[in-house]
Amino acid sequence: MTTLTEAPTTVTELLQLVDSQVTDPLHPEVIAVEMQIEKYPGVREGGDLFEVYAPVKSKPGLIQPRLESWVKTFFGDDHWLADWRTIPTTRQIEAENEEF
Repeated sequence: MTTLTEAPTTVTELLQLVDSQVTDPLHPEVIAVEMQIEKYPGVREGGDLFEVYAPVKSKPGLIQPRLESWVKTFFGDDHWLADWRTIPTTRQIEAENEEF
């Protein structure tokens, strides 16, 4: 993961950062992730919900526990991962289309 000061603030910045670090788009070393982070007491009760874009190193195993741990470590126990998704880069999409 990256520190928040280095974190991209737009999807375009995130995809450019990930593309610059990937040597094989079919087996990327880094993936682009968009996270929605919620702050206590929760958005339904008047809390905050915000998005963070981050490059994440590809590793064996599930990504969600790593993201949840990162949110708690970086933002504190009053924040949690509400939702997340990976965002394929243009190079990844093109590489997958070439495979067929």
